[in-house]
Amino acid sequence: MESLIEKCIYQYLEEATARSLWFSREEVKRLVEEGRLKINRTPDPKMGDYGIALHILLKNTPRDQWARIGEQLLEELERLGFKQDCRIFEAKFVNGYLNVTIDYSSIISNLLKEFLEDGFKKTLSSYGGGRTIVVEHTSANPVHPLHIGSGRNSIIGDTFSKLSKKLGFNVVTRFYVNDLGRQVAVLAYGVSKLRKNNIAPPEDVKIDHWYGMVYASVNTIMMIRKLSSELGSIEEEVYNKLKLYVESNRERLKSTPLLSTHLESFISIKPLVHNSFRKLAEFSRGLRRLRSVEKDPATKSSAGEVWNLVAPLLEKFRETYKEYVSYVKAGSYLNSLNPEVYNTLSREISSYEKAEEEIKSLMWRAEHRDPEALGLIHQVSRDVLSGFMETLKIYGVFFDGFDFESSDEIVNMSQDIVEKILATGYANMVDGAVELDLNKAAQKVEFVRNLFAPDSPGRFIVRRSDGTTLYVTRDIAYSIIKFSKYNAEKVYNVIAVEQDRAQKQLRATLKILGFDREAENLVHFAYEMVQLRNMRMSGRRGIYYTMDELLVDMTRALVEKQVGQSQRKGVSKDSVTGSSYTRELAVANARALLLSVEPGKVLFFDPEKIGEFEHGVTIAYSFARLQSILRKQWGLEPLESLEEVKRRLSQEITAHGISEPATVEEKKLIEWLNAFSQTLINAYEEMKPNRLLEYAHNLALDLNRFYEKCSVIGEKDLRVKNLRLLLVFASFIALSELMEILGTPRLRRL
Repeated sequence: MESLIEKCIYQYLEEATARSLWFSREEVKRLVEEGRLKINRTPDPKMGDYGIALHILLKNTPRDQWARIGEQLLEELERLGFKQDCRIFEAKFVNGYLNVTIDYSSIISNLLKEFLEDGFKKTLSSYGGGRTIVVEHTSANPVHPLHIGSGRNSIIGDTFSKLSKKLGFNVVTRFYVNDLGRQVAVLAYGVSKLRKNNIAPPEDVKIDHWYGMVYASVNTIMMIRKLSSELGSIEEEVYNKLKLYVESNRERLKSTPLLSTHLESFISIKPLVHNSFRKLAEFSRGLRRLRSVEKDPATKSSAGEVWNLVAPLLEKFRETYKEYVSYVKAGSYLNSLNPEVYNTLSREISSYEKAEEEIKSLMWRAEHRDPEALGLIHQVSRDVLSGFMETLKIYGVFFDGFDFESSDEIVNMSQDIVEKILATGYANMVDGAVELDLNKAAQKVEFVRNLFAPDSPGRFIVRRSDGTTLYVTRDIAYSIIKFSKYNAEKVYNVIAVEQDRAQKQLRATLKILGFDREAENLVHFAYEMVQLRNMRMSGRRGIYYTMDELLVDMTRALVEKQVGQSQRKGVSKDSVTGSSYTRELAVANARALLLSVEPGKVLFFDPEKIGEFEHGVTIAYSFARLQSILRKQWGLEPLESLEEVKRRLSQEITAHGISEPATVEEKKLIEWLNAFSQTLINAYEEMKPNRLLEYAHNLALDLNRFYEKCSVIGEKDLRVKNLRLLLVFASFIALSELMEILGTPRLRRL
């Protein structure tokens, strides 16, 4: 991670070289990104603090002209305000190198104001200025426990919310409960079948995990029924085609005994086996061999003819059978978890069609305010939510409130929105359903056209033929409510990147309905998925790695490491396993893990290597060490006596002064601390809260190097000691603020 000063140097270098060396800014930027134009620490402080080799820019310029070009570059940098903005004391051009000396005295003066006079608080709080923003995050469907994917949403959303508060925004955090969608209806349907058979959630199983097993069981059984029926139909069609072919070509087949036997074998055995799916798969593989490997031209030709006859059906069968087998495996797994639940649901779900009909009926009745249907859906949703909140409480994630999709306000407004859409002239009736044609809208509304460019906006259904609305329709209503209810300047929806098109459709609809402010200030805070090694998560199959499991595994990994370290030091392992802070450090590590990659990139994670990730612990240990130094210096607890520590440090600096930095370790800390406030602002503007973790982790690592090289308490030169105490105190403040945002525990000792 580049320091603020390095970024500043790069920025001015791009502009100055474009003017004096006739390179475009894009060319210089590309060289920087490729690492071919790079800022490095100089090997000797006499040469300055940083050096940039410009040889790649000068390679086509005669050597005897380098000095003149260098002077032009320096003049251009001076004209652009390079020294003042980047805090440069001196810049020189020597033999193709641009060497710069940083004005650390200026930065130190700024650090005194920022951290001893709380200047950073004013800088940060004035940025938001009390304006209201709404951050909706997590909003996971209440049908199974929070897994690492939805957990990433929680941690990103929570960190962004805390960052926004730190920047002076009035932040309202909401969890939108999708309790009218099909997924909740599937779960409620399953629960109703279990209640009918007097099966209730056991007390010794976490409630959201039990419901997740029920939800997956219903889905799996339904899909097995559906796919089995589809396979049977395909098989029957193949059988009939082959039977007719054999009957019509008996004479020809006599000359191809291998093919004839292969066909007769399948036709003859089908009536003899209860489930002949496997036999059809074997037949398909055998037919492929005959048409590609068989040396007899007649057999090969006839096999090719048969293949062309049934190839589309066999390919469809192959794909369907593959999916069928995956659900059968999932069913076996779910049955092993709770045979009573799985077998009961298997008896109750006689066919996919009947189950689907009952689920749709439940959805229709719930939206039309049927008390029984609503009561069932509300109960299962709230039960799962209670499991969510139990988990999120441990992770330090809280909400200002929950908004239920099934609320009268949202349901009624959704129906009104459909009527307003019908009045826009952009709606179509399709088999009784209402469709919004954004392609038509884009022809007249520039906002819609630009929103999707260069893609076509498309069309989508806003009300089904049975009169029920869809999630996107209710989301339109909810968006209007979020803006109006809280008088929000902006609304951030932390939603997966795969919902990008749906979020654009939402904004486009708001625009054509006349909600200009809402359309322009609704922000899709997109995040990518989590991909686990050797596991493809599927809530419908009950396959996921939950946030509860992540915490258990992270805690175990920490204890194992602590025990290993204690044994090497000859310390009793019992004193380690009983550490009260291990769980808190596990939370810090887990949160840091989910924040370690910028939101727009996929997070790849191998649970078996969970012990290798220690960002949270590194930050927590460094913070504890900072407190230890301040505690030893003044005998005060920094977290409890912050103002007194600040007062005493100010007295020392006033009495004895403060030196300029002499070591690289001191200089690096000064540069990190100089970038503190701007790092927070940039993280908000770019919607990349991972930058805060990067900053805190890099600061912690450089603090560790500082501890190794620079004495603080034992330093005899009081001016040098004051500089180092200032760096310790400012780092303590910076890490404390960051840890509050990141959800890392601020422990006194470790």
